Order: sequence, then C-alpha cells, then structure tokens
Amino acid sequence: MPLLAVPPAPPAIVAKAAVVIDGDTGQILYQRNPHQRLPQASTTKLMTALVAAEQGILDEVLSVASASAEITGSSMYLEAGERLSLQQLLYGLLLVSGNDAADAIAGGVGGSTAGFVARMNERAAQMGLTDTRYANPHGLPADNHYSSAYDMAVLGRTALSNPVVARISGTREINLPGNGRTKFAPRHLVNHNRLLGWYPGAWGGKTGYTALAGRCFIGSARRDGRYVIEAILGSPKLWQDAAALLDYGLAAYSTTQVAAPNANFGAVKVREGEEGQVPAVLARAARVTMPLGEPATALETRAELNDAVEAPVRLGERVGKLVITRYGRQLAEFPLVAGASVERAPSLLVRVATAAAWFLCGGLLPIGVFTLLRVRQLRRKAKLRARRQRLAAAVPVPAPRLVKAASVASQVVR
Repeated sequence: MPLLAVPPAPPAIVAKAAVVIDGDTGQILYQRNPHQRLPQASTTKLMTALVAAEQGILDEVLSVASASAEITGSSMYLEAGERLSLQQLLYGLLLVSGNDAADAIAGGVGGSTAGFVARMNERAAQMGLTDTRYANPHGLPADNHYSSAYDMAVLGRTALSNPVVARISGTREINLPGNGRTKFAPRHLVNHNRLLGWYPGAWGGKTGYTALAGRCFIGSARRDGRYVIEAILGSPKLWQDAAALLDYGLAAYSTTQVAAPNANFGAVKVREGEEGQVPAVLARAARVTMPLGEPATALETRAELNDAVEAPVRLGERVGKLVITRYGRQLAEFPLVAGASVERAPSLLVRVATAAAWFLCGGLLPIGVFTLLRVRQLRRKAKLRARRQRLAAAVPVPAPRLVKAASVASQVVR
C-alpha cells in the first residue's frame, strides 16, 4: 500500500505509532512509526476471531476447559465444563475482550492453544504481516508477541471484510446465557469500543490494554460513502486520538473510480494456444483515494502486461497489472486478468493423428458406403440380365419356312 503523495496536514496525536488507511482502496492516509514493533495487547483477538470465523463452525458447541476458565485478566467469566457455541464465545472475545473466551476458542477450533496460535501465525504470513508474531490468542504480555501499526491496519481491513467478525465486533451490547451463578445469569456484555454509539459512522474494531502495551485500538468508520480503518499503539489519550484520526481520514480525502470492472487494457500473446492472444481486463474496479478536491486529471494509468502466457489460459488468470500514478508517483496497482479462456492447441503429432482418424472414420466411410451401394447396384443389374436371358430361353422360336429353288426360279421367269 503506497503512501499518498503530499497528503493534507494530519492531526496532532500522542500515540507511539498509528496508521490510517482507506478501507476500500487500502491506501495509506496517515502513518506514524508504521513498522515499529510493539506489544499489541488484546487487539490480538481480532486475529483470533478471524481465524476462528474462517476455520470454525459458529453453531458448534465447545466445552470450556479448566485452563481456559482460570486465565487472568479481562474475562467473560467462563467456568470449567461450561458449554457455549463458538458464536457466543466470539461475542465474549470481541465485546468484553475475554481472555478465557480466547483460550476456549483456541482449544476448541485448533485442538490446542499452541495449534491455534500456529494457525494465527500462518494467517499473518498469508496476509504479508512481516512485523507481527503471536505467542498466544489473547494478547497478554509474552516474549515474541508483537505487531506494528501498519500490520494492524492490514489485519483490520481483512478481518472486517469477514461478515461474522464485522457483525460481532460492531455489536454494542448483547445478552448471552449465564453459567448458573446469579451475578452472571444472563451475561450482559457491553462492547469496550467507546466509539460505538457516539462517533458518527463508527463500525467494527477491537480495543486492547496492558501496562506494557498501553492503550491500543483497531477501529473503523463508514460515513458519506467513505470507509477508513485506523490502528493505534500505545496512546495515553486513545479515544481523542482515535476520533481525530478517523475525522482526518473521512474528511480530508475522497475516493474516485478510474476504471470499471472488466475494462479492457489490451491483449497478451498466448503461446501454443488455439487463439493467438487473450484480452487483459480489470478483475475489479480501479479506485484510488486522493486529497479532497484533487482533480482526477492528476491521475495517469499504465497497463503493464506479461510478454506472453503459456496455454492453457483460464478465465480470470492474472496476465498483468494496471498501475495508477499521481504526478509520477505510484498510488495503487490492480490486477489485469484474462478476459477469456484459451485452450492449448494440439501438437503436430496430435494433428496428424486427428487427420488420420478423420480420414479413417470420416473419409473412408463415405467411400465404403458408395462402394457398397455400387456393388449392390451392379448385382441388381446382373440379376435382371440373367432373368431376361432365362425368359428368352423359355419362349419357342418358329422354324424357318424352306422354299424350293426351282419354284422360285419359275416364278421369277413368269
């Protein structure tokens, strides 16, 4: 995600590190120490929720182990042996930041806490989070457990694109079944995200706090067609920083569409294909974010296509990219994909074999049929001749009448 050129003056904040990105385009709108590795506290649970939502079954009922119930820190007050659905545990994880819920989810979905944490790190690697490492599913201080504001913003964008995580993390409060103790029956969970309810357009996210990490936050807001995500680490004035950064991202920038989905940007040569080339089209709309009031004429597009691709080519296969620049500086790039499928052309041997097969099956067949019909026709004619000959032999022929020569001579003389 390249940084926008010459952004408007950002607000003053006190956080150690922060990043604001456009939720639609992924472009960075603000950054402060974006790659500094810091403890991320319970913002960890957004990754826990994402992995659980992607790999678990929401209605599956999980049994709470005693080790999960005994974890210290923020809690939804689970008891050993208690049985809740994965979805109910996710509410406890994201609303009241239950460390017990995090461990119960890890054991239930991953088979063990260690196995689930390994999945979290695998998912981070898939997302390209090079400044992030997880040692547990809840975010309590631990060696080799850290992240950066940039990675957290990317995590926020990915996690909030998951409808389950977005819905649950954006819920202000909910009642869940209790565990039999009067104080907690039913459980009334209230989201720790203070922006929900008072900040216009506030959406999903996750809070975090430990003495070591300070106050941390992954937040988001949607307003007037704009969507921004923020990540904050180590802020003594978290909610002031959070509101100021969201205001900045929402009000100081605008997003414009440069090209529509399936727009054609040339063709790529296809080697060994039934067709010699394939069209290169946009896989999705090309949208970029610029400072408010910046004219679209400041943007330039450049299609960078592969020299050639090998057949077979499948519809949607990447064949290049569309690069969008502003005053010569790259803003974004979008994949260009094959607009059609192209099958591999048959080899010379296959073509010869196909021609031979055609000749044998398609060429000789008419000849054979013609020959058969001709033979039958000749046989029919032979039969007719033979029949006529037999009929002719059966009819008697009258004997010729003989005339004496003398009589003939006398008649001539007279």
